[in-house]
Amino acid sequence: MTNNIIIFIHLIAAAIAIGSMVFSIILLLPSTDKVPAQQELEEFSIPYKTVELLAPTVFTCLLILIGTGIYYLLENYTGQMALKPGYYNLFGLKLICVVVAFFLSIYQTFNLRARIANLDLSPENRKIVPKTIQQIKKTTTPVLVTFSLALFFGIWLARF
Repeated sequence: MTNNIIIFIHLIAAAIAIGSMVFSIILLLPSTDKVPAQQELEEFSIPYKTVELLAPTVFTCLLILIGTGIYYLLENYTGQMALKPGYYNLFGLKLICVVVAFFLSIYQTFNLRARIANLDLSPENRKIVPKTIQQIKKTTTPVLVTFSLALFFGIWLARF
């Protein structure tokens, strides 16, 4: 029963992370680029609000995925002795993808997002908002790709 709950939480976190990245980077932000620019403050714009919510959501989902994955491995370590050949090769590739996605997400959440956070306290940062949002868009694409590869390898590993 515990394994089913852990797997459910693991899959929900993966769905939320990939879904939020796909929605914001592939669907929402390109469509907002077509809308004529309005004379509103940057902190009330759609790209700013999207980035403000996206980075912590993906980072939190990655933390949940790492935590549930480690817990699952520790709970089921005895059943992993007689696995088919190639399991550990795929598992290693999955871990590399997770580590890359994790560190890119840390960079995105705690470096790029922090540059433009609290614009009311540091109004001089308003001029770097569009450039920083573009950098966040560019780093979200590799996070999405590596995260999707990790999910693919995880689904493939379930066959073993």
